[in-house]
Amino acid sequence: MKRTKMKKKSDAPLPDQIIKEFDENLRPEINTVWEKSGLAQNHSDILSEDEIEDGLMRVHNEIVEAESHKTGSGNKIVGWIIRYSRIAVAAAAVIIAISLFLLVPKTATVPYGEVAMLELRDGSTIEANSGTTIRYSRLYPFLNRDIELNGEAFFSVQSHKNPFIVRANGAAIEVTGTEFNIRSWRDEPDGQISVTVTEGEVQFLPHQPNAVPVSITAGYESRWNLQLSEPTQPEPVTIEDVLAWREMRFVFRELPLISIIRELERRYNTTIELEVPEAKQSTLTAYYSQPASIESILDDICTVKGLRYTQTTTGFRIFN
Repeated sequence: MKRTKMKKKSDAPLPDQIIKEFDENLRPEINTVWEKSGLAQNHSDILSEDEIEDGLMRVHNEIVEAESHKTGSGNKIVGWIIRYSRIAVAAAAVIIAISLFLLVPKTATVPYGEVAMLELRDGSTIEANSGTTIRYSRLYPFLNRDIELNGEAFFSVQSHKNPFIVRANGAAIEVTGTEFNIRSWRDEPDGQISVTVTEGEVQFLPHQPNAVPVSITAGYESRWNLQLSEPTQPEPVTIEDVLAWREMRFVFRELPLISIIRELERRYNTTIELEVPEAKQSTLTAYYSQPASIESILDDICTVKGLRYTQTTTGFRIFN
């Protein structure tokens, strides 16, 4: 390896090929270190180029390390801010997601051909007929005890500081603690609603301007549809007939034929096509004290109404 004499004078310049290895902003400090090291050297010391370069690289590393210590705490703070900002953003996203989730109501739908029981957090229960859909808040009963109903259900309501309100077909039924039955299908003619009380008392109020609520007590029933300005005055009914669906029985009291057809479709999970438009609104009264086959019920309907029916690949067809 080639060796050279290095001048001992303090103003001896640092070799360009070495100083160029350092960042431009560090070069003045490197020159200072070089000059001071020259003053401390014995006049007779002679170092090789490799030794000089190795020493300078050690100085360079020490300077870089010193600079990192100066900015280390700042970087830590920046890193902490970035890290916890990400956590805060993630937490906010989770909170928003949970809030949106809580705003979406729970929905329960009873399959065709079945009857189902739903137990709520406050101990209240809802027994729902085939095809019935019930919606309520995920914060029930803390926020409210509002229930949205499309179908038929029997409610057994526990007392609570929040009133129990059922909303159906543009009307509200409000109670605090009682038992009652509501029949309210959106596909019913004129949006007919029937409210029957078996225990306690309920307030029946359509969502109409200047509507006056009707109070219904045990053993009575009131009805309302879109053609009425207020519910009918409560009338006594046979509770066993109203609740026949809970035992899989049928009791039709002056119901339009189309409503009976829809009831049969839900109960037997089938499709019935009524091809006689003029027969849809004709009413029918029928009692089935025991569960019956759909064929026997269709036989009776067609006999009374002077119609015929046949079975199809998807269900049944009623015609003249």
